[in-house]
Amino acid sequence: ETAVSIARSLGLGKGKKGQEDIEVMSGEQIESMSPTEMSRNAPHVSVFYRTTPKHKLRIIQALQQAGEIVAMTGDGVNDSVSLKRADIGIAMGKSGTDVSKEAADMVLVEDDFSTIVAALE
Repeated sequence: ETAVSIARSLGLGKGKKGQEDIEVMSGEQIESMSPTEMSRNAPHVSVFYRTTPKHKLRIIQALQQAGEIVAMTGDGVNDSVSLKRADIGIAMGKSGTDVSKEAADMVLVEDDFSTIVAALE
């Protein structure tokens, strides 16, 4: 699958002892799960793919219900609800819409994801 290939190339899903453990979940799978199933499964997923704004919101809620702290990045009007709901919403400063920037807690001026780590430190 494309999602697994991308996750592998980014180094996601590396478990203890360096063994690969990549779990992916599609928007279609999200649709079929109850909130309880989502909160049980979402923390183990490395990549969510083919998701809608509604799916993103369900992912955030499931992770929070599981006790996780959730950061969300976005740049469009359709991301604004999820940016607001996440524990920290991060909007793109160059490519982001005004609505996404207003909804976010933090705006990346240069749209460079590496600055997220520096900003959080």
